[in-house]
Amino acid sequence: MKKFCFLTVLTVFLLCMMFSHASAQKSPLAIFNLKATNIEAMGYNGEILHALISSIESDKNIDLMPRREIEEVLFKTGLVQDNTHEAVLTAGKALGINFVLFGEVTKRGSEILTKLSLMDIQNKGLVKNWDLAFRDRDSILQKIPEFSRELSNILSNYKSGAGAASIESQPSTDVEYLNSKIEGDAVRLSWKLRTHKTSLSYHVYRAESKDGPYQFLGKTTDSFFQDSSVKKGLTYFYQIGIIAGPDPEVKSSYTALFINAGEKRPHPPLLMSGKGYVKRVEIKFVPSLKNEQDKFNIAKYKIYRQKGPGDWQHIGVTDSKNTSQFDIDFTVFDESDLKDGTTYTYALSSLDDKNAESPLSDPVPVETIRNPVLSLDKDDLLRKVILSWKQVDNVAGYYLYRKTENTGWKKVAVISGSSKINITDEKELSDGRQYLYYLTTYDDKKETGPSNEVKTKTKDLPAFPVNLQAQGGLVKSVRISWTPLEDPDVGGYNIYRGTDNSNMKKIAAVREYKSSAYLDKGETFTPLDDGRNYFYAITSFNLFDAEGKLSAYVQASTKPRPAAVKGLSASAGTDHILISWEKNPETDIKSNYVYRNENDGAWSKLHELNLGQTSYKDFELKPERSYGYRIIAEDKDSLKSDPADSNAVASPIVKPQKAK
Repeated sequence: MKKFCFLTVLTVFLLCMMFSHASAQKSPLAIFNLKATNIEAMGYNGEILHALISSIESDKNIDLMPRREIEEVLFKTGLVQDNTHEAVLTAGKALGINFVLFGEVTKRGSEILTKLSLMDIQNKGLVKNWDLAFRDRDSILQKIPEFSRELSNILSNYKSGAGAASIESQPSTDVEYLNSKIEGDAVRLSWKLRTHKTSLSYHVYRAESKDGPYQFLGKTTDSFFQDSSVKKGLTYFYQIGIIAGPDPEVKSSYTALFINAGEKRPHPPLLMSGKGYVKRVEIKFVPSLKNEQDKFNIAKYKIYRQKGPGDWQHIGVTDSKNTSQFDIDFTVFDESDLKDGTTYTYALSSLDDKNAESPLSDPVPVETIRNPVLSLDKDDLLRKVILSWKQVDNVAGYYLYRKTENTGWKKVAVISGSSKINITDEKELSDGRQYLYYLTTYDDKKETGPSNEVKTKTKDLPAFPVNLQAQGGLVKSVRISWTPLEDPDVGGYNIYRGTDNSNMKKIAAVREYKSSAYLDKGETFTPLDDGRNYFYAITSFNLFDAEGKLSAYVQASTKPRPAAVKGLSASAGTDHILISWEKNPETDIKSNYVYRNENDGAWSKLHELNLGQTSYKDFELKPERSYGYRIIAEDKDSLKSDPADSNAVASPIVKPQKAK
């Protein structure tokens, strides 16, 4: 049943091909493969070609020769699609076509530059050149229809004869086509000439290499020749020399190829497309309908890969039975030791049930997915690194790897989707650390090798702020000030204090990088001592609270208490005790407090004296008592001096005598 379905599909396909061949006789235009001039243009040339063909076919104003027929005719005549003028003319003549559109594609930066040329095959001249520029695939799809309409107008004018006079109308003498085929044990050559000359004769030449040397075989006045001296199994190349009357011989630009003379061999399959993946290649092909016609029973297809010019390596086989009864085309994959970003050329042959192998098919070049190119967008950032890369098409995504001088490579990110072209790495990074990165791409099967390595470094820990100062002379406090860092990555500043410069402890954290001062009042239950010298230093910390180096120290002292009163003395008068003392040296003394005790008892506050008073008379005395006096000075900040005590003085008051 499967075989019947497959044969049915092939029959339909054969009928379609017969119809396309019939219509090709009137087709004025063939479009050749567009050449990619650099690796970056690979893929875009196929997309532009596909867009051109689709647009022209939908326009219906241009008769377009089917691509399969182009490839079959060129293969049969030993020609290839090329964009040199000579090759285009030669191939166009073999196709029996009026016009050929050909060109090349270059990827430069973000632009896809395309040069297209239209060749008039009959008149051997260029009709027009175009320079098109595309930004991306959407741009290709938008601009190509407009180009197709312009092309249609040009071809319509040439159909009606307009413009044709501008091109040389007198063709030169040359062969229009040159064919070869088996005829018994011989090779029969036939050709058609395009010339205005008469009285023609021909010389036939043969070689076993395309580059010669070519040996003379014979002379004929007919447009055919039979080579009966071929050896079975050899490959031959033929050329025709044209002699018009007394004119010198003109060598034809055509070369006919005949493979394995004297042997009837299967026909190779037709390669339709090739697509590169990560370390693998996909080739699509269709069987040759001629094998069915010539009754070859194809058993397998052999896959070849080119190692060098003319050096083909057999890399595998695939069965001739398609896995799907509904698909005409076959798909094969090559995954054997392929390198990234490398163009490989493939060809296939047909192998019949008698082990007879066809010549190789037309080759198809395919590029594997290239390694990505990684760039450093910005480093010296706070615990993050920003990286970017050029987009790689036809992949599932990217893997990012990282290492340090002390660790091995580790996958740190999986980036899904081919369109993502940058990443910010913030995963477990340290401050002031060097890192190495590389990138790979992956698809559903494999992963490319690493990109170029990129070296980067995270931001160092913040430096301490400059211009640190300590303001002394304050009551139980010291004011610290500095010039803040102009860096939003700074989270704030840590303040350190000590009673000497070798034993300093953190006492406070000041948030915000713009902060510039701190007032140290000590702790809640342990305020700063009066008149004490303190040492201070400062550090900065980043937004992750990681601290930088300690600054140099500064020092300042709190305001001391007033000095104890000097020169305090007490002496008895007739009805009082006089105390006096020296004026305090401090200029901000607010008051002097006088205290008194009796008979060395407890002190009690006696009086608060006004500023500047340095003596006091105590009249509130009792007999038979001794009194001591104490002075405490207090400044305007309520700081009090140590007490100054006087000598004890006996009360001058005499106890009254009782009456007898």
